[in-house]
Amino acid sequence: MNRVRTLQIPGGRLHYEVRGSGPTLLMIPGSNGDAGLYDGVADLLADAYTVITYDRRGFSRSSLDGPVTGDWSDVHTGDAHRLIETVAAGPAHVFGSSAGAVIGLDLVSRHPGLVTTLVAHEPPLAEVLPDAAEWRAFFAKVHATYLQEGVGPAMRLFMTGIGLDEVERPAVIDPGLTGRLSGNLDFFLSHEVRQAPGYRPDLDALDAERARIVMAGGHESRQHFPYRPAATLATRWDTHVADFPGDHTGYWSRPAEFAATLTAALAIP
Repeated sequence: MNRVRTLQIPGGRLHYEVRGSGPTLLMIPGSNGDAGLYDGVADLLADAYTVITYDRRGFSRSSLDGPVTGDWSDVHTGDAHRLIETVAAGPAHVFGSSAGAVIGLDLVSRHPGLVTTLVAHEPPLAEVLPDAAEWRAFFAKVHATYLQEGVGPAMRLFMTGIGLDEVERPAVIDPGLTGRLSGNLDFFLSHEVRQAPGYRPDLDALDAERARIVMAGGHESRQHFPYRPAATLATRWDTHVADFPGDHTGYWSRPAEFAATLTAALAIP
């Protein structure tokens, strides 16, 4: 049974959903911002976990009381922290993809005792790459294109530039989800397209907690930008990138395979 709930947060409300029973698993969405992209995976994982999915603040059904304020990572990590404390009796497993993986890494660095295992799937951490300056300039250009030309040109530049212009999609897509995702694009381009890739992780803190972190990437996206930071951190920690099915949004296009792979990754000691 899927329980739909609302959590009051400083400055707004979070829409979140809870499925299943067992150890808690928080699934943090990326810059699409919407819990619905995890529905297929979450339904399959609910036999073994208490799965929390949610719309991140400012996206879809999680409304704000006023203008966006505060540091990007402070705000979104704080929301993830609140959700775990609200639903779980103790530490939780965490899965995050894209910007959600960035938030997951920040959560581990700030509150390691709150996270049993983090699976960080393709975090767009431009600042850990040797060509960080070039990526910084690229994301600034995407934002400038949005301000000058609008959503369409900015998203085409963004998707092509990071290698996501031909991502795999499910055969059937909920039209309600499609509408919400389209409605999120302005918020993403205004408040996240620079902030998530511009986040600078506390590498010393993450080094100390690397045993609880699994870096992950899509089998079909190894040549694309979002995979590179995962590989960089895996190399730093003398480990490998866990191979997940599909591309950057494999959890959406291949939920059954993805759920099985995630279950195995969460079992890695």
